Amino acid sequence: MEFVTGYRAEILDFAELLFGWYRRFLLDSACRGGSERRKRLEASIRRLPPDPALWVLHVLANRALAFTVTDPGQQVGGRFYSEEALALRDLDRFITFVSAGEEDEEEAAAAETGQPLWRIDHLLLLTDEHGTILGFDFSLGGPSGAAGPEPLEARAVALLCHSMTCPLGAGEPRRPKTLTVGDPALHRSLEPLLSRLGVKTGKGAMRGWGPKPTFTFPTTRVRACHVCKRHSFEGQVTACPHCQAVLYCSERCRKLDWNRSPEDIGHQFWCQRMAGYMSHAQELANLPFTFATEVTSENFNKEGFLSARGLTRGYWAGESMLVRAPDYGVGLLGGAEEPVAFLHSGNPFEALRPEGGMALPPAPTEPPAPRTFFGSWKEYYQWRGLPLGAPLAVLLSYPLTTYHIITQLAPQHFPELNILNKQSLRIHVVEAGKEFGVLMVFWELSVLLPHVSLELLFVGDSLPRELDGQQFLLQRDEEQGVSVRSGLAARSKGGRRELQLGFSARPYHLLQAPKPDLVVGFNSGFALKETWLSSLPRLQSLRVPAYFTECSEYSCAVDEAAVSMATGGSASPAHMNPFRSPFRQAGIDNAMPWYANAFIFHLIYKAAPGNQRQIPAPPSPPLPANGNPEPTRSRRKEKRQVRPGGRRRK
Repeated sequence: MEFVTGYRAEILDFAELLFGWYRRFLLDSACRGGSERRKRLEASIRRLPPDPALWVLHVLANRALAFTVTDPGQQVGGRFYSEEALALRDLDRFITFVSAGEEDEEEAAAAETGQPLWRIDHLLLLTDEHGTILGFDFSLGGPSGAAGPEPLEARAVALLCHSMTCPLGAGEPRRPKTLTVGDPALHRSLEPLLSRLGVKTGKGAMRGWGPKPTFTFPTTRVRACHVCKRHSFEGQVTACPHCQAVLYCSERCRKLDWNRSPEDIGHQFWCQRMAGYMSHAQELANLPFTFATEVTSENFNKEGFLSARGLTRGYWAGESMLVRAPDYGVGLLGGAEEPVAFLHSGNPFEALRPEGGMALPPAPTEPPAPRTFFGSWKEYYQWRGLPLGAPLAVLLSYPLTTYHIITQLAPQHFPELNILNKQSLRIHVVEAGKEFGVLMVFWELSVLLPHVSLELLFVGDSLPRELDGQQFLLQRDEEQGVSVRSGLAARSKGGRRELQLGFSARPYHLLQAPKPDLVVGFNSGFALKETWLSSLPRLQSLRVPAYFTECSEYSCAVDEAAVSMATGGSASPAHMNPFRSPFRQAGIDNAMPWYANAFIFHLIYKAAPGNQRQIPAPPSPPLPANGNPEPTRSRRKEKRQVRPGGRRRK
């Protein structure tokens, strides 16, 4: 897959941005030796347009972390990591962090990698008063940790000069009228040095983290060329003039991408298709929320949005880079005492609560009317009593998408399964990813389908190994809200609100479990993981309804090609998901609209040998006027239904 927007953790794109900027900073610093060059640089800086915003130099001492680089030779093409890295844990083979001062940990890390252990003594971080990162530098302590304190004045001046001529965050070269420093001694010593650059220092050193109580770091997103990966601070980046979807730094890179071989990966093959994808951007942004305009913007500042609403705890931690998400350990976490975060008795939606706000109640005052199914966020919010200014849809997209598949899509595409009349449903969630980090929100399925006993089995080799084979039963409890019990327990035969969660930490083709009623995969990315080449044939052999979501129409087209290659089957046309996440995920090397769970498609299996009929069945009749499929009235007919191979169900 050429584009990994929506699949790669944003913090990796941010790390790549920092690495690229810092590499150029070091190269430029090495070329600026000599008094004459320094004088010419100072003269050019004084001619830069002034920035009215206050600039802040943060001086952060580090006493907690040390690191070792496993093998510097693994850097690919001057990049910080390879294209295969999608999650922060994928960097473990490049870099390992340990707790500084813990001799046992330090010795073990150095022995394992065969590389020296380094410590960052000080981090110099330059921002403006709004939090936009403009540049950074750091001083390293040697492997023995015996290096004495290094004077920071020269580093600070060099950092300021480079950040003015090549700002990391955004904008044209500029110089601040005023700079304040977070260290009193450095603030005083910099004053005479900065006067030569036409920069004044503040009246006093800054106290606290920022100049304003609301200071926070906004989302730093810098565009890059799709071919050579050069960022926009290294040269102008523009979109393809035909489709406006792919970004290039030069005509040379655009032509290289246009004529790539094989033909189906070249931009010439995709250009017209991508123009069609771009035409649907407004439709994807058409959501009922009061914040829709902000969060669907191409320049959406997600960090500022979350911080302003107090969404910095619980499940929201996984949406932000400003707080430590559960899986952002990079080798620091080790074995967790509680393997399933937030899986405990009480209000299942406590982890969605904003700071100082109220949690979503475990159930609404009235259950949904029988045979009435919600088809949009607006209908669901109205029934749940939620204001359209509440961003819970970002995380509730996973259970509501599953609900949409159960109540709308599966009955339409597979009417012979009579899924709406089943008292229990066994669902496999394959190649579980981000949805694993928000487990308790799946309780909402029991709220929406109160008379169905649900069993969800999360499958994927990215799940924690200690969870393999474990099961948990969630049941409505009048006192606690929801009770959680581990292990197998007696289950009711429908009529009682309950949800069973199971886990298998292995690829789906190696799973040994009863056949499911339904298979679901979120933001699947078939071309990004080799295990899909084995898991898709396994689904072909099971021939169960299998639905998958994707972040974009481009991803759906790539997935369809992967299905054809792996099974000889195909995929249905992509259906825009009414319960997609409202947060737009902006690409680094492209301008296409990406949203989690944006589109849904299902697998169309290759006909079984000796059978001309394919699954799914031919298109069902149109839905009734109310938008809800009519359930099959006789369960006896379902039991006696003839299978494609001519055998009757037992």
